[in-house]
Amino acid sequence: MKLFKAKAPMRIGFFGGGTDVSPYPEQHGGKVLNCTIDKYVRCMLKPSDQPGITIRSLDLAEVSRAVTGREWDGRLSLPQAVLDAHPEVSGVEITMFSDVPPGSGLGSSSALVVSMLKLLDTAYGLNLEPYQMAELAYRIERVDLGIPGGRQDQYAAVFGGMSVYHFGDSNVIVERVAAEEDAILELESCLLIGFVQDRKLLTHNLVQDQVRRLKEGDTLRLHDETKAMVDEAASLLRNGRIKEFGCLLHHAWEVKKAFSPHIAPPIVNDIYDLALRNGAWGGKLSGAGGGGFMCFCVPFSKRLQLEAALHKAGVEVRSFSFTQRGVHAWSIEAND
Repeated sequence: MKLFKAKAPMRIGFFGGGTDVSPYPEQHGGKVLNCTIDKYVRCMLKPSDQPGITIRSLDLAEVSRAVTGREWDGRLSLPQAVLDAHPEVSGVEITMFSDVPPGSGLGSSSALVVSMLKLLDTAYGLNLEPYQMAELAYRIERVDLGIPGGRQDQYAAVFGGMSVYHFGDSNVIVERVAAEEDAILELESCLLIGFVQDRKLLTHNLVQDQVRRLKEGDTLRLHDETKAMVDEAASLLRNGRIKEFGCLLHHAWEVKKAFSPHIAPPIVNDIYDLALRNGAWGGKLSGAGGGGFMCFCVPFSKRLQLEAALHKAGVEVRSFSFTQRGVHAWSIEAND
């Protein structure tokens, strides 16, 4: 019996976040800079001699089943929606888990959808092109399930690497940042990420609040400003100017906080100030805001000092490395 497996990476968003959320990209053109990291959502498909579908989430300790049609008896809405879009799938067990908790701000939900799409693509020969896969993942999350948000997470999970994504009215361009490996490694050596608090209960209202403020014209200038930083940041990275990159992160964070008063709750501001006092050039909250993982750029000589200060403040610091590859899948013969 053949087993199919897939994994899709999460990402750290550096600059331009929010300009990928409608209606800004359709009206003004969005642009973001992010890089995937070695934190994954992993899925496995196993043929079953039983009818229907069973989905198991190991990290959430949840199970969903559908025996006839697509009447689910569980609460795993994201994988259920992926399978609802592929009625040809039946007689399988699908198991999954994530390397980080939900509400991370690292794009874990999009990585889950992309991982599952790649899994089905490999098992059933769907022949999805990368852009098709990213757009299908976007449709499942944003349209079918109505989860507010942008496009950068789906594209990052599919394409991977340090990239600038250009989002227009009807097209997306993926531009690799042509930086020397030494510059990428130096940036990685100066970055820390740490989990602050669960944000999943805040995400819906937070994104909707940002969209409302944009439509009312309150934050259009801020969106333009954060988009303009993308090219500046890519140039700094290409030239190996990591300190300036970190300082630009600080400026971008100050701009992003003005998108909505709910982006940076007191605990986030306190931890950010703590990081600055312990040597960080700058940093940001990953994702839409409210909580999740924070990222800090700090001189190598002060990295351990900052790590200790964050740990003392209750921040769960995680090690990571950049990755240059997006989602991928493989198959093996079952050995049990």
